[in-house]
Amino acid sequence: MGSDSPAQLEGPRRRAVDGGILNFLSVSQLKQFSLCPRRWFFAKVLRVPEPETKAQALGVEGHAQLEHYLRTGEDVLGDVARAGRHLLPAPGADLLVEESFGTPSPLSADGVPFIGHIDLINPRRLADGVLRVTDHKFSSNVGRYAATPTQLADASTEAGLQMVGYGVWAALSDARFPGVRVLELEHLYFQTRGAKRAASVLASVSVEHVTREWTEKVVPMVRRMREVARAMRTADAPPNFSACEKYGGCPFKAQCISGERTMSLLNRFIPKPQSPDTAAQLPLTVPHQVIPEPLGACDRCGEALTPENTSKLRSGDVLHVSCPGAEVAAVLPPDAPPASPTIATDAAPKRRGRKPKVQTTPEPSEPQAPVTSPSAAPSPHGERLRLFVDCVPNMPAASLSEYVATMAAQVSEAGGVADLRFAGAESTLGFGRWKGALSMAIRNAPPAPGAYAALGLAHSELLQLAVEALEPMCGPGDFVRGAR
Repeated sequence: MGSDSPAQLEGPRRRAVDGGILNFLSVSQLKQFSLCPRRWFFAKVLRVPEPETKAQALGVEGHAQLEHYLRTGEDVLGDVARAGRHLLPAPGADLLVEESFGTPSPLSADGVPFIGHIDLINPRRLADGVLRVTDHKFSSNVGRYAATPTQLADASTEAGLQMVGYGVWAALSDARFPGVRVLELEHLYFQTRGAKRAASVLASVSVEHVTREWTEKVVPMVRRMREVARAMRTADAPPNFSACEKYGGCPFKAQCISGERTMSLLNRFIPKPQSPDTAAQLPLTVPHQVIPEPLGACDRCGEALTPENTSKLRSGDVLHVSCPGAEVAAVLPPDAPPASPTIATDAAPKRRGRKPKVQTTPEPSEPQAPVTSPSAAPSPHGERLRLFVDCVPNMPAASLSEYVATMAAQVSEAGGVADLRFAGAESTLGFGRWKGALSMAIRNAPPAPGAYAALGLAHSELLQLAVEALEPMCGPGDFVRGAR
């Protein structure tokens, strides 16, 4: 089954990844990493708990039945496992069932030891130099999902990563398996849905073959895993979005998709953490910003330009965001087409029919204050909600993606789904209703006053909805959109 033993993983000293350092690996981790490096990062580096699926529970139960039967000969097999009883060897003390890699393990790659257990090792033909290594697989559809013999022998496939690793471990355990020359790598499949059936897929390979596959394909993969393990952010772990729905769906899909695709751009503009001694000697600056000194004065109002009241657009122009004479068009790119001329009222075509009544509004006896959005009002500390869309502010700004991810998670939880964008027809968020629910939630609970950057808007539908909902809450000059 899996290669991680709970007994071996107990305690902080047995963590697979600790402080960005790989302490050990398993062949199941190789499979997970090859499927999606970011999924492996969530599970083994961040150690986010994974809920057990129904399919996994069936596999655990089936493996326990097979282990008991092969060790004792007592038939405790359920209907699923019993379908493959004719493909199993006769129980006996010479069979190695749930065999541990041992401590220390002879198997390693790039200096990282591998731990794990092998479902079944059959040494009954070892006198002829043949050793069979078997892994039991429980699948909903054997005909569709079973691997081929070629895949079992190829370490560039998920199935081959596991079986080649088992084969190399057996080859390195020459004291236990003397004279082994041929390895029979077997997947024994048991179908869990529909008709009860089982099938054996077998690949016969030489010891030299598995050793070469391990050296040429697995060792470079472990080096890449070392690099991913040192990542400080989820965005630095490469994703494989085509694998989101494989094997029942990734359990980390909600955390991965909501905002992660656009956070990395903002993080490029965040200063790298300095050591206390270095930080004390250096001024607080943002490395990427190159702002001429002095900034000068605004051409419209004459006010002195400072990092707090300016924003640098992608075109390189510096925008005075709080200029009283600034128009919305000021944030458009210089090469934008000119606005259409205003049509005079007297040139409008005459309409037929009765003239509309002209309603007159009596002048108020007292001057009325302009109506403003509560969210646009400054906080007691003078803060306002400022939004910079696809442009880099010249002031400290938080990532709007983090706020959006939190709101999306709350709406998903309220709707009883893992990710609101994938809500089914039976959900209250289905058929696109999640868009209105998310917009309403954002309007009811906007982010705290301050500056926020929304970068990569074209790549995130969640960000687009959030920006549309928050734009009316920003005061004059507090909503800036960069050039497209």
